[in-house]
Amino acid sequence: MKNKMAAPESNAIEQNQNALSKFWYAVYTKPRHEKQVAGKFGGQQFEHYLPLIREAHKWADRRKWVEVPLIRGYVFVRIESRHMLYIFETAGVVRVVTFNHEYAIIPDFQINALRQVLETGMLLSPVCFMQVGQLVEVLDGPLKGVVGRIQNFANQEKFVISLDAVQASYSVIVDKTLLKPISDQKKKKMITMPLGF
Repeated sequence: MKNKMAAPESNAIEQNQNALSKFWYAVYTKPRHEKQVAGKFGGQQFEHYLPLIREAHKWADRRKWVEVPLIRGYVFVRIESRHMLYIFETAGVVRVVTFNHEYAIIPDFQINALRQVLETGMLLSPVCFMQVGQLVEVLDGPLKGVVGRIQNFANQEKFVISLDAVQASYSVIVDKTLLKPISDQKKKKMITMPLGF
């Protein structure tokens, strides 16, 4: 009797440990393969998430609402790292996002937040992903064409960038909608010495 009673308890502990060792990862897919990859993950019994939004698509004779991925080219999957091989073997998968040569773990709260916002039906507007220290260019206004680095986020509407000069640094508040990250290709072409980068 004791042995029979112990089995469910050990199974519960094992399931708990498995749940704790599972993490969310971002899987990059072939173009327009997000739904197919998500379907295959479901068939493999992998917990996954493909955030979808509704978009109005217009054809010559009609207009139709269709569900499209919120983040094009990505599906999120929650697995143990030892199962990563199965992810790579899934048709349509290109790679798993890494950081410092390790699979990049996405915190649960970020996935939960995205789910919760989408479930409420609130409108999500994509914005440029920018970070402190990032090289940016002013797109419009009196400072159009000025290049500097984001120094600090002042509030939700505006933030501060640092414009470096020879042996001097100045800060100016610029509306974030007027800023655009400098591409790696453009960085290579820039003569950065006068700005002290």
